[in-house]
Amino acid sequence: MSRGELTMDDNQVRQTATSSGDWATEYQQQYNAGPSWADEFTSRGTDRWVNEFTSGEEKRGSVDDQWVNEFSNLHLDEEWADEFGRQVGEGAADSWANAYDEYLNEQVAAKQRSDASRGVYVFSDMNPYVGHPNPLKEGQEMFRKGLLSEAVLALEAEVLKNPENAEGWRLLGIAHAENDDDQQAIAAMMRAQDANPTNLEVLLALGVSHTNELEQAAALKYLYGWLRHHPKYGSLAPPELADSLYYADVARIFNEAAQMSPEDADVHIVLGVLYNLSREFDKAIDAFQTALKLKPHDYSLWNKLGATQANSIQSADAILAYQQALDLKPNYVRAWANMGISYANQGMHEDSIRYYVRALTMNPKADNAWQYLRISLSCADRSDMLEACDSRNLDILQKEFPL
Repeated sequence: MSRGELTMDDNQVRQTATSSGDWATEYQQQYNAGPSWADEFTSRGTDRWVNEFTSGEEKRGSVDDQWVNEFSNLHLDEEWADEFGRQVGEGAADSWANAYDEYLNEQVAAKQRSDASRGVYVFSDMNPYVGHPNPLKEGQEMFRKGLLSEAVLALEAEVLKNPENAEGWRLLGIAHAENDDDQQAIAAMMRAQDANPTNLEVLLALGVSHTNELEQAAALKYLYGWLRHHPKYGSLAPPELADSLYYADVARIFNEAAQMSPEDADVHIVLGVLYNLSREFDKAIDAFQTALKLKPHDYSLWNKLGATQANSIQSADAILAYQQALDLKPNYVRAWANMGISYANQGMHEDSIRYYVRALTMNPKADNAWQYLRISLSCADRSDMLEACDSRNLDILQKEFPL
């Protein structure tokens, strides 16, 4: 998590629907209190939400039934309910439900496509940094400045030039995680692990990204791997346990590690991620707050805390945590998107739109943010802007929703 996100390292969050995001899909996670925070061990994305929401499809029945069950769990204020009642009277409920149902079906199809290509890194078509004399140094500098999309291009040029450069792949994975793309982050980190199987930062980042994707088995595998290969805690992790990992065993061992070294922020961070996996959000919040006392300037850790608070239906507190992350790193795309989700979860859709637009100006490829933006536009009765959203016309959207 030190740079993984729980939508969470690096940790995305999800709008009122998370969550992979980071810190889960946080859109559904935040409503479901039930995470992909995974800066963000940080919704946060639709793929994570769909993975969890549709995992019991055969047991729960049709998509319509799933929607009814999910809708019944939402935390809605009276003003929103009154407005929805007026819309029902005007005959708008059916069209909204149909649009939402269509959205769910699109996400199911997208999830199936992503599963088929899991672990395959997709390079950019046009890359001006190919042929650059030192693309790694250029990528590191871009990353330091918060120019994540440019950093991705430079780092892609580096790993094309040096395919076995574990640090190039690792930093590329972090850049994707912070840019709210856990699928590419996982693919890059897997290549980093191939090049350096015992790199602790890589193992931790993979654990965070899989947490964001709501993939508990994979998350436990990498988090336990982090413990096994750690020079201080390796003796706590018997190798034979790796063949049949259970959450309770892994959590117990990490608690032992925390008692052994209470001053080690990374152990508390991993505990926070583990508690997100088990939906023990109060414990996760405590773990991240303990880690922040040790690493108060870790922007990705603030994002993880915010994503967890959002999952725990504490959106107002989450906004304060996200703001801390943005104060430390203003170009942190995942935190901007997570901020939008928290405003949307409070019914403040006009505000959420502005934050989504800001995130998208920094990364127009953030598909999850486009989906969240469209939902908020509909909820804010701004159907006049849906065409601009569908055509991804940021010029119009920025002019209409400045921040």
